[in-house]
Amino acid sequence: MLLLSRPMRSSELAGILGFNSRYVSSYLSYWKVRGVVDYDSGYWYLTPKGEALAREVYERETKRGSDEYTILAQKILGSSISQAVKGKSGAQSRGEGGEPLPFIAEFKDKTGSKLQERVSAGVCLVNKLKGLIGEEELEILMTLITHYTRWGTSYMYLDQLQERLNADYTWLMKVLRELQSKGLIYIYTDPRLGVRVGFSKNIKYQLETCTNTSTTRG
Repeated sequence: MLLLSRPMRSSELAGILGFNSRYVSSYLSYWKVRGVVDYDSGYWYLTPKGEALAREVYERETKRGSDEYTILAQKILGSSISQAVKGKSGAQSRGEGGEPLPFIAEFKDKTGSKLQERVSAGVCLVNKLKGLIGEEELEILMTLITHYTRWGTSYMYLDQLQERLNADYTWLMKVLRELQSKGLIYIYTDPRLGVRVGFSKNIKYQLETCTNTSTTRG
């Protein structure tokens, strides 16, 4: 159920659940052989089969009466974009922004209709944003878009984002606040899992529009 929220490292899962890392890793390996989870670049994530199974378990346990792990899963799954901190909408022009799109190179040789849809939507979104925000802001948004393209998840945790960018915390928070004030991202503090940064409702709508346009053309 935890992996329904986002891909995680085995050590992270172990820390949340309070188990030994080897214990958790042994189960993950067991489920990988059975097609429930998969592993890539240090992160475990659910396969479509695993996602269906996890939702089935979640629904069953919720009806029975929640134990501590079901309660935790409810917190994760119940946290939605509606918890975003709203800022001013509309961004002012700050430059052309000609950065490369990392998710294109990363996924150009991979197949899968959903993956290709996300790649196309990501390209479309970046093209809409170029020239409207500064280079530093675009760098952070492209990191979020790359994560979305890879995993289909519209948010990252702050420690993930900081590690991915190899960024200074003060600088990162400054730029994130600027993006938040423009209504492009939300910042939400989860009492259990930490600070989460994700696409605002407006950006999610733009992604959906880009996806629909790409699907229609296809």
